[in-house]
Amino acid sequence: MVNALLPRFRNCGGPNKRKNPTSKMGRPRITTVVDPMLKGVVVDEDIRRIFDKYIRDVYLKSNRRDSVKHTYIEMLKGKEFRIETKIERGVEVPIILPYHKIPSIAQLRYHIRTRYTRHKRLVAREGKVNFDRDFRPLLGSETRKASGPGQIFEIDATVADVYLVSMDDPNQIIGRPVVYIVVDVWSHLVGGLYVGFEGPSWQGIMMAIENTSVNKVEFCAQYDLEIGEDEWPCHHMPQHFFADRGEMESKNADSLGKALGIKLKNAPPYRADLKGIVEQQFRTLNVSLQPWMPGAVKKEYKKRGGPDYVLDAKLTLKDFTKMIIELILFRNNFHYMEHYPLDKALSRDQVKPIPRELWNWGIAHDHFLQEVHPDIVRLNVLPEIEVTASSEGIYFEGMFFGCEELANQGWFVQGKSIKTVIAYDRRCMNYVYVKVQDGRGFIKCQMLEKSSRFSNLSLEEVKMKRFEEKLQKTLYNTTLLQQEVSLSVKLENIKAQAEERAKEHRDSSLTKTERKANIRTNRKNERDKLRKLQSYELDRSEGIDPVEDEVDGRDEVLEIYQPRSKLDTLSTVRRTKGHG
Repeated sequence: MVNALLPRFRNCGGPNKRKNPTSKMGRPRITTVVDPMLKGVVVDEDIRRIFDKYIRDVYLKSNRRDSVKHTYIEMLKGKEFRIETKIERGVEVPIILPYHKIPSIAQLRYHIRTRYTRHKRLVAREGKVNFDRDFRPLLGSETRKASGPGQIFEIDATVADVYLVSMDDPNQIIGRPVVYIVVDVWSHLVGGLYVGFEGPSWQGIMMAIENTSVNKVEFCAQYDLEIGEDEWPCHHMPQHFFADRGEMESKNADSLGKALGIKLKNAPPYRADLKGIVEQQFRTLNVSLQPWMPGAVKKEYKKRGGPDYVLDAKLTLKDFTKMIIELILFRNNFHYMEHYPLDKALSRDQVKPIPRELWNWGIAHDHFLQEVHPDIVRLNVLPEIEVTASSEGIYFEGMFFGCEELANQGWFVQGKSIKTVIAYDRRCMNYVYVKVQDGRGFIKCQMLEKSSRFSNLSLEEVKMKRFEEKLQKTLYNTTLLQQEVSLSVKLENIKAQAEERAKEHRDSSLTKTERKANIRTNRKNERDKLRKLQSYELDRSEGIDPVEDEVDGRDEVLEIYQPRSKLDTLSTVRRTKGHG
């Protein structure tokens, strides 16, 4: 009967039980033809422990990627299979057991294959980060992380693969620009752009976020490009910004959450794949524009004597930005995304997987966008700091700011000090902005006249100027000390002469009361004398004393009558009687 050939698996082995055979299992080794004793060893618990030790210490070591062969050799070098050692060419070499008394490399491979899953091996050998990036299951869709336009905007930066020249002098090569792009995850529409030489830094990402909120018709007009409102309809803020660990982890990004309610998310380290949509945009930009970009970076090996792509640079920053805008307009309006995961609603309405059509359909049905005035966006992406306002104005980095509105509110009253938060643009420090309404409003303050030497300077230039002023003051103080010492000596000398003169001419017979009695009269007499000495005589011949007058043909010094007080008269009488 056929059923007689059915296997009886219930009688085979034990589920989840490790076998401990007493004799060698599997196909016999070929060496048993020569000698049946050369059949090899049985892998028991002791050998398994040895296997596990060297697998753990060698084979599964992170970032080593050692082979099974290397692990096997390292195991044989250990003391478990060593008989003795000998010296060969000055090196101590272990002598191992005979081949038939040690486990084979096939037995080690079998142990690794049956006891360690592929997942465990990859995580241990490659590291968790590399495993998540390169070996994780790809079952989901990044687009499906968002359920409508504006729920998540991805933002990232890259250095463009092209060298540019100066707009003022085409002979000056100014290097490679930085490109920031903001992409809506749900529709893949590019909503923001910045091309310049800032960053990658907060200054660059600040410009990209600001560009996301502005009207794109006005933005394109700056580059002599005329578009309609429907060609680039994005001028909104999202519910979430998703970036890498960098600019968005700084304190400068906190205001976006506090004032605008935007949540910030950051990808884990070395996980650029989690922002695959914006990363793919960068790849598309570099590949698509390369044929039209003189000075484009050639990734292939540069042959000796071949052309230098750096010297081919001809585009200015404005030219390159216009190219980027044109490509973005094309992708937003006409790029058919063949692999876009359409859902039932999109398929029912026959929506083409084109970014602009997806965007418009999403806004008509369900979206997470919010319209914010560009000035409020700029206010909350600018760096902020807490400062003090006093009677002299709002003080920041050696500069004073103020405005009539705050003065009318009594901010700058003498003896009053107010702590406040200001936003500032470090590129030009002519104005600062006092934040009000939790960042939903601001009061503009201009630089006061007493700080006008810092006008039209960046914050870095202001700091440099203050440093130079401090350095000059420090250097001047080295000569000032000498002058202060000289002044002290000169004043001390004048004082000593006055004391000596007073000592010689002082009348010791006068009492304190007598010396203070005629101060007003003495002051008047001294003033009258100074008036004569300091009087003007225009067109006066030199050598003539102004206090001398010609009287009856001879020069006589004017004598001024000085009336004596009663105390002076009594003092004179007393001295006369004393001498008598």
